[in-house]
Amino acid sequence: MDMRLARERRYFEYHCYEGEDSSDAEAWHHTHQQVEVLHKLKDNDPELTLYRVRFADGLEYDAFDDELVKSPADYYRPDYRPVSLL
Repeated sequence: MDMRLARERRYFEYHCYEGEDSSDAEAWHHTHQQVEVLHKLKDNDPELTLYRVRFADGLEYDAFDDELVKSPADYYRPDYRPVSLL
């Protein structure tokens, strides 16, 4: 992906620690949802490409290049399932 991706739609799949105690739990809760790619973030590390994305509920988050896929057929992680406390 590159700068041309901005303003396109992709599907987001969370690829980090999947736990309610994760600092990115909110992103995990949004896995397997479509996003609008807003823009590429400034390069801090040439090996890691980040994009600012917006979910349908308005949440804006930073996503790695490999977390933005063209189709749900590209998912390889399980869906997020809330933990029941009962």
